[in-house]
Amino acid sequence: MLDEAKHQLLKTYISEAEFFETVLAPYLSSMAPGSHLVEVCSGVGLLAMNLAAKGFEVTAFEPQASGFADMHKMRDQITANWSGSIPQVNFRDSSIDNSTRLNRPADYIFAINVIEHVPDYKVLITYALKLKASNGVMRIICPNYAIPYEPHLELPIVFNKSLTWRIFKRRIINSPIENPREFWQDLSWPSQRRLKKTFEELNLRAEFSRDATNFYINRALRDTTFLDRKGKVIGTIIKSFAFVAKHLTKFIPISLVPIIDCRIR
Repeated sequence: MLDEAKHQLLKTYISEAEFFETVLAPYLSSMAPGSHLVEVCSGVGLLAMNLAAKGFEVTAFEPQASGFADMHKMRDQITANWSGSIPQVNFRDSSIDNSTRLNRPADYIFAINVIEHVPDYKVLITYALKLKASNGVMRIICPNYAIPYEPHLELPIVFNKSLTWRIFKRRIINSPIENPREFWQDLSWPSQRRLKKTFEELNLRAEFSRDATNFYINRALRDTTFLDRKGKVIGTIIKSFAFVAKHLTKFIPISLVPIIDCRIR
């Protein structure tokens, strides 16, 4: 059983799964039933299950990463309370590495809020792309650390990771995240420019877009549950910034939009 804090966390994961299903929907709606989707680090597995319920074949990888314990327990909780027949997902409780094999190549691979937790995300991307069909797509969505804000711990970035740690060490250690030191050490702080350079080093062609940022802006303007989770003051600030961003985001350089959203074909 999960305690009250874990139940609240589970509610957050459920909300996030529903949100990202809407983010992925415009592309997935054009894919044929039975297309093979691969989720990189699936968390509690709800997004994978929702997509499997829509008729996709889904393989989902979820190792127990620092700061994200109890994912498997929460997945069991979701499965135990699922209404109707449980969607079949090929869950793999492991990371993607050079030995990973699939029964069939992936038509669509997605990594949502993942690579910022991977110290060497270049390696992960390389391994994941080996699973892709020749005409498949890999999509990466994550925070853009060119914006001086750490979203998981909700604190400002002061020049670099080392100085930010020294200034906010006590706050980080006392955060509700499990294993906060490891969590902090694993953060890779990707930016659009760093990611673009990584793709160039791998001789990959990637397309960056504002799509995910626009979804986040609309969420901040309309989703009261999301804003309530942030607290009254922070929620009000986010909504105010979202209102301004809605009118300015198309003029902001792609390297400075708050959410990185890229597709590798």
